[in-house]
Amino acid sequence: MRSLPSIFEAASLIRCTGVGRSPGARPLGHDFGPGPGPAPGPTSGSAIGTLTPGASFLSGGDTALPGPSAAPAHTGAALRGGQVLAEFNQPEAAERLSRLLTDLGVTATWATLVGGGRRQYFVHRVTIPGSSWMQTVGQLGLGWRQGRHFLLRTDPVGASSPHNARREALARRAWQAASLAAGRQRRGGLFGVRLADQEMAAVLVRSARLLGATASIRSRPGCLQVSVTSVTSEAALLEITTPPLRVAS
Repeated sequence: MRSLPSIFEAASLIRCTGVGRSPGARPLGHDFGPGPGPAPGPTSGSAIGTLTPGASFLSGGDTALPGPSAAPAHTGAALRGGQVLAEFNQPEAAERLSRLLTDLGVTATWATLVGGGRRQYFVHRVTIPGSSWMQTVGQLGLGWRQGRHFLLRTDPVGASSPHNARREALARRAWQAASLAAGRQRRGGLFGVRLADQEMAAVLVRSARLLGATASIRSRPGCLQVSVTSVTSEAALLEITTPPLRVAS
């Protein structure tokens, strides 16, 4: 699958949603008003977006994909005729997911929603057409499983092996997605992310190792915290923390 890195990154962004309930993370169907466009999200490290139906389907690991009856109905969760795939507190995560899906041939849009009255907050919502829901979720689920398999396999490979190069590319995509969507926190020059998905946390630990770093998982109230505890070089840390500038296949 030539586009596996992009599909895997898109799936990783969605799997990084669902931690806690901050003012900017409300259940689907809550009354929001469309905002004027991209707006500043909460400060870095805040809880991330709502666990949407798309994230729920993807979080099934290696289980079977949902049947047609599992597709969400066109209710208050829809925005301007589209089905909600993911919600984020950070506009960069919504924009990135929308770009990835668009480059993969999916008509994806994102919008900023405003709520809260006197204490305003923003939710950045990615939607896709209902007609492409099942195909998109199936593609994301397959890409997630294939990418996870590549990253977690333990067979030895040489430094110049194409398999090793692919694993490193997927490792970068996993951490880039988490850095955009999973409440990044920095302490003492190193950093960590917060998420709810155990499989994504395991992928991040393995990905850090492939990039020359060490990461650990700690259980926190309502989430898991994956922290980078050491790096073998400054370059390895930069590879993990630098957000992607363009979509590469």
